[in-house]
Amino acid sequence: MDEAAIAGWLAVLDKLSYYAVLGVESRATHDDVRGAFHAFAETFHPDSHHGRSRDERRAIDKIFKRGAEAFRVLSDPQLRAHYDQTLALVSDHGQARAAVAHTRSPANPSLSAPTGRLVDSVKSPGARPFVLRAEELKKKGDFKQAKIQLTLALHMERGNARLQEFARSLDEGARKQAEQEKTTWKK
Repeated sequence: MDEAAIAGWLAVLDKLSYYAVLGVESRATHDDVRGAFHAFAETFHPDSHHGRSRDERRAIDKIFKRGAEAFRVLSDPQLRAHYDQTLALVSDHGQARAAVAHTRSPANPSLSAPTGRLVDSVKSPGARPFVLRAEELKKKGDFKQAKIQLTLALHMERGNARLQEFARSLDEGARKQAEQEKTTWKK
């Protein structure tokens, strides 16, 4: 995760619902929440970022704490019910920390047309900066960093078919690039 990814998270962190932070739907089961937090923690646990600058570690710690807070609230049925009520009330007045994330139907996870800009298929505001950065890195030929950015987006935008398709194209681009580099090494 690079500085731009960290900055992207910080830019939207206070606007995201707990559901969006963990990348789950509001109807997610306890197991879904636990699995999402596990994936989140693999990316953001402070112990994984010892070699970073002090400012980056503070930022990552802030992101991780928000994820842990989200997990704690969404894992406790009483806290979750209260949070959902509060979120619905605040959302009705347009002052929400975030709108309820992921209200897509499971039968149609992306609800977006397959044409148009990739970022337009993204419903989670937290995922958008990562998608834009991934597209930018792909244009520069940096498929590995683009995949990292996209993986961060997919944590918040699970089930988005267009993002998954883009991930496959990044994998293919990285594979072709690696093959080209191998032929260059042999010469």
